Amino acid sequence: MGEWPSVKLMKSSAHCVTGIASQKTEVASLVSAPSLRRGIDDLTNPPSLSGGMRKAGIALIATPDPFTGVPGVALLAASFVAKRKEPAKLSDLASEAQRIFREVQSLGL
Repeated sequence: MGEWPSVKLMKSSAHCVTGIASQKTEVASLVSAPSLRRGIDDLTNPPSLSGGMRKAGIALIATPDPFTGVPGVALLAASFVAKRKEPAKLSDLASEAQRIFREVQSLGL
């Protein structure tokens, strides 16, 4: 005689639960906390290239070699241009969204 339908349902449910648990364990082992933290930090506070360019430009200008002064000045000037084109932080986006919502609400539409 065959199994009761409820027994088949219980076996199937148990098999699904164990499969999901093993998949969750596998995903958790693949995603390490330091790499995840680094990704979140890069998203909330993106790295700035302009600071490194400015430091390198000043270092090149400060050397006594006259040929390094020209690239140093170029790096220093490029750092100020790059500062204007840095990616927006999440906090900047949130404050800008709040400002836009306040403006829309003030219109009374």
